[in-house]
Amino acid sequence: ASVTTLATATSSDSSNNNIDHGATTWRVDFDSLTLSIFQLPIFTQKFKEGTARTWKMTYLDGDTRIVRAGKTGRGEDDWIFYMR
Repeated sequence: ASVTTLATATSSDSSNNNIDHGATTWRVDFDSLTLSIFQLPIFTQKFKEGTARTWKMTYLDGDTRIVRAGKTGRGEDDWIFYMR
């Protein structure tokens, strides 16, 4: 199974100046998310305009990272993802 996310990542956000969007922190604006099995789309979730999350990256090596993603950019609402 694979998940495809149609999203835009930006390195700055004028609405929250307390977060340093850049190399390790991104604001991600979501358009849609599609779950596919063997390249056949099973489910697509379309998001309302303005749906965004803050992604904070920790790079473990050239291929592996830990992503903490949350609505506010504060630790209390983070979801943690292991990406390789």
